[in-house]
Amino acid sequence: MPGSLLTQWTIRLALACLVVYFAALLCNSAPRAGKIETLASRKKFAWLRWIWTAGCLLFIAHVACAFQFTHHWSHTHAWEHTAAETKRMMGFAFGNGIYVSYCFLLLWVADVALQWLNVARPAWLLTAAYLFMFFIAFNGAIIFEDGPTRPVGIVVCAVVLLPIAAWFVWKQVASHKPALPATEVEA
Repeated sequence: MPGSLLTQWTIRLALACLVVYFAALLCNSAPRAGKIETLASRKKFAWLRWIWTAGCLLFIAHVACAFQFTHHWSHTHAWEHTAAETKRMMGFAFGNGIYVSYCFLLLWVADVALQWLNVARPAWLLTAAYLFMFFIAFNGAIIFEDGPTRPVGIVVCAVVLLPIAAWFVWKQVASHKPALPATEVEA
């Protein structure tokens, strides 16, 4: 039982860090990739890098807990468990989804390392990476979760992330207003 709770709470806390990080990015309270070199290059946003790092460490702990307490350090068991869960939720077995989880882990670790090393990344690459991470986190927390993480995830997406994303899109659209016609400018 303690192993199961540890596995569940490490992922819940990791997802909370992910939500805070993404919400800060969407609110434009964090620097944009095209405008400055990295998040680490501005002291003002150091707290955000720490949250992102904590989330990554919690996700690493979650993977370790899952392998220790659920899969008993067997990749075969993890693959079979992933296939069974996919079949239960989607109607077909797909054990290779475990490799998507591994990619998620590697991507998060790489992004944290690059932030700490002050390595600039193109905005398109960050956007693609963060969209992938959000998609995987969304599916893990809402689609494949039966416990209390699912309703919390739905509320977080509906109440926090969707309005922030809508505001971000509105802000982008509003910043591209067409110029006034010449007759109105002269008047």
